[in-house]
Amino acid sequence: MLTWQKVVLYPLAIYAAIFLFISALIGFKIDQTAPWASIASYVISIAGLYIASRAAKMDTRKNAVLLGLSWVIVMVILDLILTRPFTGWGYFQSWQAYLSYALTFIIPSIFSAKK
Repeated sequence: MLTWQKVVLYPLAIYAAIFLFISALIGFKIDQTAPWASIASYVISIAGLYIASRAAKMDTRKNAVLLGLSWVIVMVILDLILTRPFTGWGYFQSWQAYLSYALTFIIPSIFSAKK
């Protein structure tokens, strides 16, 4: 069953982990645009999405897909609020943004439904 905690808190925690990682890179004056930093961000994202998806335990495949869709919406809102002011609209013109959104939809859609 979809609850507001599963819809909002899980993606918020994943976003926070990635945001803290990138912020740490910036704080230590490490190039956050380096390929290894992008790969590390995707690893954090995929791991977080998988763990949160398994914890969400949706009762039907339909609810799993709705969960994935709701997580994408939450992530887009967070990007509009937290990322766009620093990067401008250019972030939304990069393929990396859409890969992140695709993973955010696909992983919970597959892994959150009870088997």
